[in-house]
Amino acid sequence: MKTFQVANVKCQNCVNLIKNALEDEFGSIKINLNTEPKTLSINLSDERLAEFKQALEELNFSILKEL
Repeated sequence: MKTFQVANVKCQNCVNLIKNALEDEFGSIKINLNTEPKTLSINLSDERLAEFKQALEELNFSILKEL
């Protein structure tokens, strides 16, 4: 499981947008709205990390750093 700090996630609508757009392709995504910045956790291989980052950025969210 990888956990990242993500930018621009502000509310449940953002969470729903990310999950609806990316879970079919990348698997279950958990987003914690109780942290600042918000954190996103996903089971993801290193080979798919760049692809996931790009897909997330296309939704106007970005990974700040891996925790």
